[in-house]
Amino acid sequence: RSSKPPGCSPRFAGVAVPTGCAAGRAPRAPSTRSDIRDCSAEPPYLPPTATNTTARLAVLRGILRTHGVQAYIVPSTDAHMSEYISERDARLGWLTGFTGSAGTAVVTRDKAALWTDSRYWTQAERELDCNWELQRTRTPPPSIATWILKEVPAEGNVSLDPFLFSIGRAG
Repeated sequence: RSSKPPGCSPRFAGVAVPTGCAAGRAPRAPSTRSDIRDCSAEPPYLPPTATNTTARLAVLRGILRTHGVQAYIVPSTDAHMSEYISERDARLGWLTGFTGSAGTAVVTRDKAALWTDSRYWTQAERELDCNWELQRTRTPPPSIATWILKEVPAEGNVSLDPFLFSIGRAG
């Protein structure tokens, strides 16, 4: 008897395993919702609430290359570590299009990822474009540090605004 859920049966041997089956979860059917992004569609579907971040990411990546930086971390906080911030301090929202009050983004020279908790998963799917990988915290995704270690070369530089992080958060 197979421990795999329905839809992941061994009869599909030799065929690419649908997402989730390898982890013992039933495969996810393509979304029929029109209010969230579908990056697996060709062309990708973005709801009208998504922000096109292609140009913003291109500028940031150009700055990364100029300064020899492989990754840049952007939290949702301000210099006072506030969760609810003024519009002028909404760096994460400007860069990603995500307007939730809790999240952290990491941009490398070829990838961009956003970590947020379950309160904001649907909102993030509505607001992010397909330049972004959504890392759902508590599912468990790789930690930000683990993701960076995987994506950045061993001698690579990771940058952040030190005024947006506390010493406790850095540990």
